[in-house]
Amino acid sequence: MEKPTFPLPPGKYVVTGGREVTAILTIYPKDKEGSQRWELENGAKLYDETHLPCHAVRYTPETNDHSCSPEMAPKSVFPIAPGIPMPSIKGCSKKEYAVLFVIGVSVEN
Repeated sequence: MEKPTFPLPPGKYVVTGGREVTAILTIYPKDKEGSQRWELENGAKLYDETHLPCHAVRYTPETNDHSCSPEMAPKSVFPIAPGIPMPSIKGCSKKEYAVLFVIGVSVEN
């Protein structure tokens, strides 16, 4: 999987999880508090648009004297089936992300 570009600028994007549903994802500009709202059109749910075989996680150290990397997870847990959480790593916090494929930019941008 290629490395994504962050942050994705506000706009409308055609997204899919590579299954049955394709939808328009609207990313709104940040509000005055810095929060940014995302919305899928036509009743699509994040699960519908998530590419289930792909897992994305970011590990961060819980203290400054520790380092974190997916390489520190036991190799025996891979591959990880869809719906199963990514492994924890001692001394690290984790944040898991859904993976969506952006297959186009809406002409309504």
